[in-house]
Amino acid sequence: MSRQRIYSQKNNSVVISAIDGTWSRTIVDYGEGDDVIAWEPQAERVTVMEGLDRAALSVSSGTAGKVTIKLKPTSPDCGFLNKLYNQNRTNPQLVNISIVDGVKENIRLNRAVVNIEGSSSGGTTMQIRSFIFIGEEFLVDEDEGSI
Repeated sequence: MSRQRIYSQKNNSVVISAIDGTWSRTIVDYGEGDDVIAWEPQAERVTVMEGLDRAALSVSSGTAGKVTIKLKPTSPDCGFLNKLYNQNRTNPQLVNISIVDGVKENIRLNRAVVNIEGSSSGGTTMQIRSFIFIGEEFLVDEDEGSI
Protein backbone atom coordinates (compact mmCIF):
# COMPACT_ATOMS: atom_id res chain seq x y z
CA MET A 1 0.00 0.00 0.00
CA SER A 2 1.40 3.39 -0.84
CA ARG A 3 0.96 6.33 1.46
CA GLN A 4 -1.54 9.08 0.79
CA ARG A 5 -0.55 12.71 0.44
CA ILE A 6 -3.37 13.85 2.76
CA TYR A 7 -3.58 12.99 6.46
CA SER A 8 -6.88 11.71 7.86
CA GLN A 9 -7.36 10.70 11.48
CA LYS A 10 -9.99 8.18 10.32
CA ASN A 11 -7.28 6.17 8.52
CA ASN A 12 -5.62 5.20 11.82
CA SER A 13 -6.14 1.59 12.89
CA VAL A 14 -4.42 -1.10 14.95
CA VAL A 15 -4.84 -4.84 14.42
CA ILE A 16 -3.37 -7.32 16.90
CA SER A 17 -3.08 -10.95 15.82
CA ALA A 18 -1.64 -14.21 17.09
CA ILE A 19 1.65 -15.07 15.41
CA ASP A 20 0.19 -18.42 14.34
CA GLY A 21 -2.72 -16.63 12.61
CA THR A 22 -5.45 -18.28 14.71
CA TRP A 23 -7.07 -14.95 15.70
CA SER A 24 -6.92 -11.22 15.10
CA ARG A 25 -8.63 -8.22 16.65
CA THR A 26 -9.04 -4.61 15.50
CA ILE A 27 -8.64 -2.28 18.47
CA VAL A 28 -11.35 0.35 19.04
CA ASP A 29 -12.31 3.24 21.34
CA TYR A 30 -9.00 5.09 21.64
CA GLY A 31 -8.34 7.79 24.19
CA GLU A 32 -7.99 11.48 23.41
CA GLY A 33 -4.88 13.28 22.20
CA ASP A 34 -2.23 13.14 19.54
CA ASP A 35 -0.36 10.17 21.01
CA VAL A 36 -3.03 7.47 21.35
CA ILE A 37 -1.10 5.28 18.90
CA ALA A 38 2.68 5.66 19.11
CA TRP A 39 5.59 3.60 17.84
CA GLU A 40 9.36 3.74 17.94
CA PRO A 41 12.44 1.55 17.53
CA GLN A 42 13.95 0.36 20.80
CA ALA A 43 17.49 1.27 19.80
CA GLU A 44 18.85 4.15 17.79
CA ARG A 45 19.66 2.85 14.33
CA VAL A 46 22.40 5.39 13.69
CA THR A 47 24.68 7.02 16.26
CA VAL A 48 27.52 9.47 15.77
CA MET A 49 30.86 9.56 17.54
CA GLU A 50 32.56 12.93 17.25
CA GLY A 51 36.34 12.61 17.14
CA LEU A 52 38.96 15.32 17.24
CA ASP A 53 39.37 15.40 13.47
CA ARG A 54 36.14 13.83 12.12
CA ALA A 55 32.91 12.05 12.96
CA ALA A 56 32.28 8.32 12.70
CA LEU A 57 28.86 6.75 12.15
CA SER A 58 27.71 3.54 13.76
CA VAL A 59 24.73 1.73 12.23
CA SER A 60 22.90 -0.69 14.53
CA SER A 61 21.38 -3.93 13.30
CA GLY A 62 18.91 -3.91 16.22
CA THR A 63 15.35 -4.57 15.10
CA ALA A 64 13.33 -4.38 18.36
CA GLY A 65 10.53 -1.87 18.71
CA LYS A 66 7.79 -0.51 20.93
CA VAL A 67 4.13 0.33 20.29
CA THR A 68 1.96 2.20 22.80
CA ILE A 69 -1.84 2.20 22.55
CA LYS A 70 -3.96 4.44 24.78
CA LEU A 71 -7.61 3.51 25.25
CA LYS A 72 -10.58 4.91 27.11
CA PRO A 73 -11.29 2.77 30.20
CA THR A 74 -14.70 2.04 28.65
CA SER A 75 -13.10 0.42 25.57
CA PRO A 76 -14.12 -3.21 25.13
CA ASP A 77 -10.50 -3.92 24.20
CA CYS A 78 -9.16 -3.09 27.69
CA GLY A 79 -10.33 -6.49 28.96
CA PHE A 80 -8.84 -8.27 25.94
CA LEU A 81 -5.45 -6.58 26.40
CA ASN A 82 -5.55 -7.16 30.18
CA LYS A 83 -6.08 -10.87 29.44
CA LEU A 84 -3.02 -10.90 27.15
CA TYR A 85 -1.03 -9.19 29.89
CA ASN A 86 -2.16 -11.66 32.57
CA GLN A 87 -1.26 -14.61 30.33
CA ASN A 88 2.34 -13.37 30.16
CA ARG A 89 2.96 -14.85 33.62
CA THR A 90 1.86 -18.40 32.85
CA ASN A 91 1.40 -18.80 29.10
CA PRO A 92 2.97 -15.89 27.18
CA GLN A 93 1.17 -15.07 23.94
CA LEU A 94 3.35 -13.56 21.23
CA VAL A 95 1.44 -11.24 18.92
CA ASN A 96 1.96 -9.29 15.74
CA ILE A 97 0.74 -5.70 15.53
CA SER A 98 -0.16 -3.93 12.31
CA ILE A 99 -0.76 -0.19 12.35
CA VAL A 100 -2.11 1.89 9.50
CA ASP A 101 -1.53 5.57 10.22
CA GLY A 102 -3.20 8.75 9.01
CA VAL A 103 -1.47 8.69 5.61
CA LYS A 104 -2.02 4.93 5.19
CA GLU A 105 1.58 4.07 5.99
CA ASN A 106 1.99 0.54 7.40
CA ILE A 107 3.94 -0.01 10.60
CA ARG A 108 4.48 -3.52 11.98
CA LEU A 109 5.78 -4.92 15.24
CA ASN A 110 6.31 -8.66 15.12
CA ARG A 111 6.67 -11.20 17.93
CA ALA A 112 5.62 -8.78 20.69
CA VAL A 113 4.32 -9.09 24.26
CA VAL A 114 2.12 -6.60 26.12
CA ASN A 115 2.83 -4.65 29.29
CA ILE A 116 0.52 -2.25 31.13
CA GLU A 117 1.54 1.23 32.16
CA GLY A 118 0.22 2.27 35.56
CA SER A 119 -3.30 3.64 35.53
CA SER A 120 -5.53 5.01 38.22
CA SER A 121 -9.19 5.74 38.58
CA GLY A 122 -11.53 7.06 41.21
CA GLY A 123 -10.93 10.69 40.32
CA THR A 124 -13.41 13.10 38.81
CA THR A 125 -12.54 12.08 35.22
CA MET A 126 -11.78 8.84 33.39
CA GLN A 127 -8.12 7.89 33.21
CA ILE A 128 -6.66 6.62 29.93
CA ARG A 129 -5.38 3.02 29.91
CA SER A 130 -1.94 2.57 28.30
CA PHE A 131 -0.82 -0.73 26.81
CA ILE A 132 2.81 -1.06 25.73
CA PHE A 133 4.00 -3.74 23.35
CA ILE A 134 7.69 -4.64 23.06
CA GLY A 135 8.58 -6.76 20.05
CA GLU A 136 11.50 -8.34 18.26
CA GLU A 137 11.02 -6.84 14.80
CA PHE A 138 9.91 -3.25 14.09
CA LEU A 139 9.25 -2.41 10.44
CA VAL A 140 8.05 0.79 8.75
CA ASP A 141 6.48 0.81 5.29
CA GLU A 142 8.81 1.55 2.41
CA ASP A 143 7.90 3.68 -0.58
CA GLU A 144 7.90 1.95 -3.92
CA GLY A 145 10.89 2.62 -6.12
CA SER A 146 14.57 1.93 -6.08
CA ILE A 147 17.39 3.46 -4.12
